[in-house]
Amino acid sequence: MTIIMILLIVALGAFTRTVFGFGEALVTMPLLALVAIDLKVATALIGALELIVAIPAVIRHRQQIDIAVVRRLVIGSLLGMPVGIALMTYVPTTIVLRTLAGFLILYGSYNRYQLHRYHVQQQHLQSHHWDYLAGIISGVMGSAYNSHGVPVVIYGTLKKWPVASLRGIL
Repeated sequence: MTIIMILLIVALGAFTRTVFGFGEALVTMPLLALVAIDLKVATALIGALELIVAIPAVIRHRQQIDIAVVRRLVIGSLLGMPVGIALMTYVPTTIVLRTLAGFLILYGSYNRYQLHRYHVQQQHLQSHHWDYLAGIISGVMGSAYNSHGVPVVIYGTLKKWPVASLRGIL
C-alpha cells in the first residue's frame, strides 16, 4: 500500500510540474513526509524524478531560456548548495520539516499579498547581482528540500519576467 501511495504522490508532483512549470517538490515533499518516508530518501527520490520531468520542459521552452540569467542563478545555487546539504546533515529532521512548513506558509502569504496588490506598480530589481542572491537561496532550498523553484519564481515575479521566460529559466 505504501508503494502505491508513493507512486500517486510522485504522479501528482509530476502533474504539478507539468502544469505550472515548478512546484513538484512543494507537493511531494510534505506528502511523502506524511507517508513516513525518511526526508533524506524523499529528497533524493524527488531530485532524481524532477530531472526526468524537467527534460521535456527544457526541450519545449529552449527558445525562452536566458542563458546569462541561468548562468548567474546556477553560480549562486552552487554557492548555496553546501548550506542546504549541511542543513540536511546536521539539523534534526523535525526542525527541517518545521522550517519547510514555515517556508510554505510564507510563500502562500506572499502570493496572497501579491494578489491584493495586482494594481500597484511593483519595483524592478535592476541589478543583475540579485540573480546571484536568488541563486544562493535557490541552492539552499534545492539541496535541502528540493524546492529550488520557489525562490526563482518569487524573484522572477519581482523582476517582472514574462511567463514564457520564467518557464524557460525554471
